[in-house]
Amino acid sequence: VSKNKVTLLGAAVAALFASAASAQIVLPSSNPTIAATNGNVFARELSAGTNLNATGVSVNTILGIGMSGGQLRYLKFNLSGATYNGQVAVAHLTGATLTGQQVAFGGAAGSNSVIFQVTAVAAGATINDQIAFNMISGVAIASTGGNATVTYEVYEQLTQAQAGTPVLYTRSGTVASFTPAVVFTSPAAQNTTATALSSYLNVAGGTGFLTATRAQIGLVTLALPAVIVAPPTSCAGAPCLANGVTAASIGAIVNAAGTTNTLALAGDFTAAASAASITTQTATEVASAVTATSATLPLLAATITATGFAGLSLRYNVNGTTALPVSAYTAALTWIPQTGFTASVLGPLTTGNIFRDGSQLDAPWVTVTPGFISRFFLTQTTPSNTVPWTAIVRNPAGLVTGGTLSGVLGSARVTLITLASLLPADTTAFPGPYQVTFNVATTIASVQGSYVLTSPNGSVANTPLYTLAAQ
Repeated sequence: VSKNKVTLLGAAVAALFASAASAQIVLPSSNPTIAATNGNVFARELSAGTNLNATGVSVNTILGIGMSGGQLRYLKFNLSGATYNGQVAVAHLTGATLTGQQVAFGGAAGSNSVIFQVTAVAAGATINDQIAFNMISGVAIASTGGNATVTYEVYEQLTQAQAGTPVLYTRSGTVASFTPAVVFTSPAAQNTTATALSSYLNVAGGTGFLTATRAQIGLVTLALPAVIVAPPTSCAGAPCLANGVTAASIGAIVNAAGTTNTLALAGDFTAAASAASITTQTATEVASAVTATSATLPLLAATITATGFAGLSLRYNVNGTTALPVSAYTAALTWIPQTGFTASVLGPLTTGNIFRDGSQLDAPWVTVTPGFISRFFLTQTTPSNTVPWTAIVRNPAGLVTGGTLSGVLGSARVTLITLASLLPADTTAFPGPYQVTFNVATTIASVQGSYVLTSPNGSVANTPLYTLAAQ
């Protein structure tokens, strides 16, 4: 064979394979459709064991294989996340080209699998012939943590159907999906500023400001979710209850009369005016317990209506004598369920914050050593205002008290503050080293600071203070 003929032959073969490779055949797939009485998106709060759609759930699918007249096959329907609520019967499987249906295995109430023996009519059955499996008594859910599904499989022999292999055709579909019907949200964070002008004893400004001694630390809402799904997978725009017809409501799920529907609040409550400093907007709804970091707020029956509550105000009354630290506040809802439902703690949600205005300057490591002089120099550059400052001193054991921890900075001048003046006369109980924080009631652009250490021989070390900026 000449070289040219070999080349031409190779080119022809290559062209043949290229042509074959470019021809793509896409095989269609048909998933079964699940037709419930009205809907199949249910409230996640439903208890395990609840019967869904007691009036029936129908699985509609194609046969999936061809059968000659009189040929036997085995059709298997497996449930996942659910069980048959009643005994499966021969009449529950229908198909125009099938005859002689028998329940060959399974199908008892409480089981999750059934195998039918079927025979093709004399004219035979085709792949696309329609069949329907009607779960007349509905299904009982094992859990609402995931979807309940059904898998349809076709087998040649009963033993293969029991073993689950080899399968001739299989498709799966969703019987029921679940979404929370009780939704706890904080639509907008309520933020308030503790003002340096009051040495952080009072609040002023912000979305959560109510009075100088009262801050709104949260607005919370309990409502149904916004469920947007196409029919027949919805119940009037809300998750379905167990009958698949009635839309969920807060009143049907939450027992408003329960005595332990509560909000658990967390944050810094060290400036609480009294044990009843945490309230909603109703004077009678006050915290039953308050600690430095938490509060328990009972919810009265009048608060939780059939539609929940919207924009419930959470309020913090401060005593006006304790400095308010920067703190975030959270809320978690514990609710009592109606019969047939299971409750869960909702949250915690961040509902609000208390910030501080002014500027914060920090000296992270200073000492008192005999013969050395430790001083702070704070420069305040506003042209006509004096501004207050407060100081916090800590040693490795914690807060240090006893010195002069507040004062004012003159306008457009440098103010000298000695470390000794910030400490008690006797520091035996508060040995160093120390960390010093200055809070100054002005913007960070208007104040600077430094720590100056002078040694006995007169040498000077100058260290700028860290600036943590205004909140």
